[in-house]
Amino acid sequence: MPELSRNDLKQRINKGTIDKIYLFYGEEKMYIKTDTDRLVEKLAGKSPAEFNYHNFVSNYTLDDVAVAVQVAPFVSERNVVRVADLDMNALGKDDLDKLKAIIENVPDTTSLILTMPTLPQDIKKLGAGFNKILKVVQKLGTTCQYRRETDISLANQIVRWADKRGKKIEQADSYKLQEYVGDDLYTIKNELDKLCSYVGEREFITGEDIDLLVPRRLEADVFKLTNEIVGCNSDKAYNMLDALFSQRAEPDSILAVISNAYIDFYRMRVASDSGVSAKVIAEDFGYGNRAFVLNRIPPAVKRMTTESLRKSLDVITDTIGNLHSTSLNKRIELEKLVAKLLLFAGEKQYVKR
Repeated sequence: MPELSRNDLKQRINKGTIDKIYLFYGEEKMYIKTDTDRLVEKLAGKSPAEFNYHNFVSNYTLDDVAVAVQVAPFVSERNVVRVADLDMNALGKDDLDKLKAIIENVPDTTSLILTMPTLPQDIKKLGAGFNKILKVVQKLGTTCQYRRETDISLANQIVRWADKRGKKIEQADSYKLQEYVGDDLYTIKNELDKLCSYVGEREFITGEDIDLLVPRRLEADVFKLTNEIVGCNSDKAYNMLDALFSQRAEPDSILAVISNAYIDFYRMRVASDSGVSAKVIAEDFGYGNRAFVLNRIPPAVKRMTTESLRKSLDVITDTIGNLHSTSLNKRIELEKLVAKLLLFAGEKQYVKR
């Protein structure tokens, strides 16, 4: 069967269209768990009987799964077997063959659910073992891939979650919440629940509420640091750097975000000179759901020369090398980097030809 979208899967579950084998995988773990629970409830009820529902979460073997799959349902239409977070890439050839045989011999009265609610997975690098089993399930059952939400769909999801709690949040503030906590749905949901409780009887969740209650990601704070640097605000830049160190942020992590920001700055400068849109840059360099960062380049970057941006990238590269030396003080190296970046930001203004 062709791979199903999440909406198609939900429709099949709601209609009671049942398959013998399911494989739910991907990066959006919250949806994987939600849909797995929905399917189990549809197949086995809200309180599954132990003899008709076999839930393998940890400390299980493929032999255990093989036995459970062959159990005949008792006072029920189906025997349900849920296998969570089986790392197929860690299996040897014999075990992969054993798993393949289990899948190929699932009785008509059993539904085997292979689900990945916590196992980290990169959609672009699923691994040979996983892909082998994926192909088997695609021939015999149902597969559903869960990719990360786009910024727009995630913003809309935040609005819907707030609405279910009887609260309102402007779309701009839903983007702000994403910027602060990232794109992990569990984290966003937890922070939104906290915000809903905080506002009490008030209808709207505001940007000020988010500033007050939601801990900011390192990326957001370091991006603000780069804003101050390119704006030549040395005092604010050093104060923000001090704040990051006081929060025990790792120097390598701070530098990585600075590096990514300056790469974005340079790409957008070259794109602007060439008449290329941010959308094309995002597609060419695989930004995916990070494409929004290209639309929030600090206005001060427009005043920097292309040569200044190149020199900035050069000193960032040098600093990356220096941080790998255990004999150097990493904090001092970052302070020196900020000083050089401020110097380059203050060079003569850029004039587009």
